[in-house]
Order: sequence, then C-alpha cells, then structure tokens
Amino acid sequence: MATGKAAKKRMINQHCSVCKKDFDMEVVDGDESNDVIWLKCPGCEGFLPYMTEEKEEAGADASAEPFELAPEDLDSEEREHAKEYEESDEYDVDDVIYHRSWNDYGKVIAKEELPGHRKTIIVNFVNQGKIRLLEGVT
Repeated sequence: MATGKAAKKRMINQHCSVCKKDFDMEVVDGDESNDVIWLKCPGCEGFLPYMTEEKEEAGADASAEPFELAPEDLDSEEREHAKEYEESDEYDVDDVIYHRSWNDYGKVIAKEELPGHRKTIIVNFVNQGKIRLLEGVT
C-alpha cells in the first residue's frame, strides 16, 4: 500500500538555495489557511518555507530594493565578532553571522514572524546572496 501513501503526498516545485537546484519538494507542514507552507528538500533534506502567492506579492515591494553585500562591506572586526549561525539562537537586524556549512558571512537585514509562532531572519550573505533562515527553533 505504499503507492496510496505516495499518492497522498503534496509536492511543490521550489528552488533550494543550499543545493542550488530546483526540486519537487514534499509539503511537510501547512494547509490552505496558513500563510506559510513548509517544504522538505530531497537533496539536502533541509526545510524551507514556501510563502503563498498573497504573501509573496505583499513582500515583493519590500524586497524590490536590491541590496548586495560585497566582501569589503564586512570589515575584519565584524567578521571576527560574527555569531556562528545556529537555528536555535535569536538575532537582531544588523548582526553579522557566519554560516559554517557555506563558509560564508552575512548581515541580518530583516526578521519575520510566521504563523505558528515560527520566526525567520533574512540574511544577505557575501557569496550566497539573500537567504531566509530559521530563528529560535527549540
């Protein structure tokens, strides 16, 4: 009866910023009434939020302003005092963080609270670009 279970899985095509590929990702949390649907990447097995179209359109105006972070934008003191990213930690806007998996530094440019009291930070990384990461996961 595995085919019955597989047929019930809801899939959404999404780009994974870690794998740098598009995948059909399984919906692991969310329903039509939520603003956020959580997807699981089959490549890296990480979780990422998929915003419904209504939220994407509302957020498009805020993110329309380009913000690029060059390596020289972070001086050696900021890199030296960067916090290593842990999804259980909490961050403030303008905090400089270091993501060990990507060997990349970034600056927190925004914070969001998602349905279900879940929180994310939007970080502009030097090499990875703008990425949304989980925050305060217990």
